[in-house]
Amino acid sequence: MKKAFFPILLLAASLLLPGANDKFSASAGAALLAPGDAGFKELYGEALLSPEIKLTYDLMPHFYLWLAASAVSASCSLPVLEDEIKATQAFLSLGAGWETRRMGRLQADVAAALLLAGSREQAMGATNSKWAPGFDVRAGLRYFLGRKFFAGLTLGYAGAWTTVETGAREKDIILGGLRLGGSLGIRF
Repeated sequence: MKKAFFPILLLAASLLLPGANDKFSASAGAALLAPGDAGFKELYGEALLSPEIKLTYDLMPHFYLWLAASAVSASCSLPVLEDEIKATQAFLSLGAGWETRRMGRLQADVAAALLLAGSREQAMGATNSKWAPGFDVRAGLRYFLGRKFFAGLTLGYAGAWTTVETGAREKDIILGGLRLGGSLGIRF
């Protein structure tokens, strides 16, 4: 799925961009992710860096559709077994949002999305992968540096709940968590 995402994105952009008229925006940034799963947090840390790209399309004044992709990777070593564990969580969000009119250089927004979250963990020669649906909600503030360029700050929660097999039993896990992020973007 990850390999097909970017070619589809590029094709959609090449078809839609010629008539954009400031209906699109693209931003890139990073967020600090506080994992929602206690076990993941204990192994990999309280806060992890998660890069993100986000695209929006204005449907009508103040309402937009958005697509975002982000990921987080971490590793740690098991003290007793002296083995390294590597984990990756990936997130793909598709949803809608509402934004205020610009108040001088500032603009606020709130958004919600369906989330597809994936987890991959490598430990002791085994790899476990899992994908699960969830939700992504966020609120943000943009500061326009000019007519088209902006810096953004967001606070949100992206989470998906699923189970994984751990030996003879299943364990409930949470993919994602609380996010505080910043970004730079452009409207076109």
